[in-house]
Amino acid sequence: MIKDKQEKERSYNLLVYGIEKRGLDPLKEQLQARNYLITFEPFNTGKRFNDYDGVILFQGIFEKFESSFNTYNVHLKHSCEVDELDKRKKEAQLLIDKGGFLCFMLCDEFIDSDNGRDFKGSDLAKYHLNYYRFHRDNFQQRIAHVNIKSDDFRKFLRLYGAASTHFSHYNDSIEWEILADVSRKVVGMIINRNEYFIPTLIPDNRPEIIKEYFTYLVEGVTSSYNKLQHTLPDWIHGFSFVEENDLHTEKGKLENQISEIDYRLGILKNFKSVLALSGNDLVESVIKVFRDGFQVAVDEKDELREDFKLLNVNSDPICLCEVKGTNKGAKREYINQADSHRERSGFDDDFPSLLIINTHIKNARTVSEKYQDIANEQILHAVKMNVLIVRTIDLLNLLKIYVNKQITIEEVKGIFTTSSGWLKVSGEMYALVTEGSS
Repeated sequence: MIKDKQEKERSYNLLVYGIEKRGLDPLKEQLQARNYLITFEPFNTGKRFNDYDGVILFQGIFEKFESSFNTYNVHLKHSCEVDELDKRKKEAQLLIDKGGFLCFMLCDEFIDSDNGRDFKGSDLAKYHLNYYRFHRDNFQQRIAHVNIKSDDFRKFLRLYGAASTHFSHYNDSIEWEILADVSRKVVGMIINRNEYFIPTLIPDNRPEIIKEYFTYLVEGVTSSYNKLQHTLPDWIHGFSFVEENDLHTEKGKLENQISEIDYRLGILKNFKSVLALSGNDLVESVIKVFRDGFQVAVDEKDELREDFKLLNVNSDPICLCEVKGTNKGAKREYINQADSHRERSGFDDDFPSLLIINTHIKNARTVSEKYQDIANEQILHAVKMNVLIVRTIDLLNLLKIYVNKQITIEEVKGIFTTSSGWLKVSGEMYALVTEGSS
């Protein structure tokens, strides 16, 4: 069949995003050919993904790993551009919804966990690979030569193809086309016709090489995408199947459920931040644990230097809370400050006072290392001063028990308002330590 001369070849407006995060200087000029226009924008650009027909970006640009060494082992420090990541997740979905595509350049191994910490969703490439029954595993070392399965990407992969990770799945709802493999292990693919995952080296940081790299890549992507996508006229939607309305309704319900789940996961993640923060950030996170976790009213006013007060249903204070973060353990001076804030606030010596303390911030490498006991002499001093010491790990464990409905809020308030010493909470058990013995 001869192609209609009136039919125009599709032209793509493409974004190459944030390559400076991989040590490459974005080209100042656009790259243009008859069927595409490539624009380079930095990581913090105000341009939105959904303003383009496709977005190309490297794996790992939303997170950072650093290794620190001590006598015993290596500790992996992790940080994530959470706000930017969440924003781009939304824009990426809008791009997909309008018929665009994402192209992720896989240039390194995936780090998904470390010492019980979960990093499976801390980068956009990871997020778009987190399908049910979809697996990724790293090779022991990078494989420099891949078996090319797609002619569209042959020119690019011959020069730049290299694999650190391979993939497999057992999910019938996923449609994938294999672009490259290594010993029959899939290393490059297209998922659901609009998500490209390309195994690659990072090119040299020279303008002519960067131009060649993205020219060859885009030629492959656009050629492939033209074959996968068929532009259909809008009038075909005038015909509908009976089940379409029901499916759209069900999809809306599921999207609402996912939104609610994401919201709840965000709240729980904020709760856990009390294990790592200090200063005002720690105070704000502890307040959220009480207000959003235990559903206890909080007075955040700091007129007399106590960090905040817990309130009853009549908005009367029932407990003063002092929050401290330290790289060591509880100190006598912290207990004294919790006591002096009570005096400054005009309360009697028997008015409840909590010292909530995040201990061993910098030298803790795992959650288990947050369970270091409070020193005996500090427990005895807290009893003497009528102050209750609660480590942030104790506070989270108590919240877990409360959320699991193993303790009531009345019992929680009773502990906070009638106890002194150290509230030690581990697993489903809690105990009041008052004699300097644990």
